[in-house]
Amino acid sequence: MSKPMDQSVTYILMALVIAICAIALYKARQPKELGKSWHTPWNGILFLGILSLLLLTRHLLSLHGIELPDRQG
Repeated sequence: MSKPMDQSVTYILMALVIAICAIALYKARQPKELGKSWHTPWNGILFLGILSLLLLTRHLLSLHGIELPDRQG
């Protein structure tokens, strides 16, 4: 029986997030249409995509047995 979030699912989600980030970066760099009342917040989508990519990378590292050091506070 496989785990719900195994390595293949993590790779698929990373590819999906990278595609979403690429679309958001492309759309954020396009000039805004004047007079349009609502704009999609592409910079916010890009921020959330990069954040989720970092979290998926951390999850992938833990699946491979690589533990990052704890914060010493």
